Amino acid sequence: MAVEPIETAAWTRIGRSDNADFFEIEPGVLAVLPFDRCDDNEETARASIRVQLEHLRAGQRRAGVVVFMDRVLTQSAAAREVYRTEPDPAFHACFALVGGTIFGRAVGSFFIGIHPPRVPTRLFATFAEAVAWARLEAGAP
Repeated sequence: MAVEPIETAAWTRIGRSDNADFFEIEPGVLAVLPFDRCDDNEETARASIRVQLEHLRAGQRRAGVVVFMDRVLTQSAAAREVYRTEPDPAFHACFALVGGTIFGRAVGSFFIGIHPPRVPTRLFATFAEAVAWARLEAGAP
């Protein structure tokens, strides 16, 4: 079953990988919008972190990152290890995972519970809650 579309017209696209689009929602808050029913593996995880860090390092600023988990069909253990070890706390303030469906929440909870990332990571039921926390963690206005 496909998830609802997410309105991105007001966001600035900062990149694309084989399984996701990346946006700056506002200064200090990025979004990772996986393609519907995508698989996330070590290669796509490395690409995700690379797109985020290239953007953040170029602007010399930190950001909270909102990730829409409902769109991820599978996530490998190798992908989770990349997300656990490769974020740079100097640039990644946090990961705010949005999981509104039972499946999305399960994937997000598994990700956080088994091997927590080295930056603060929380799961939220709504986009609004996730963005509010990401702003707070990043010190964004």
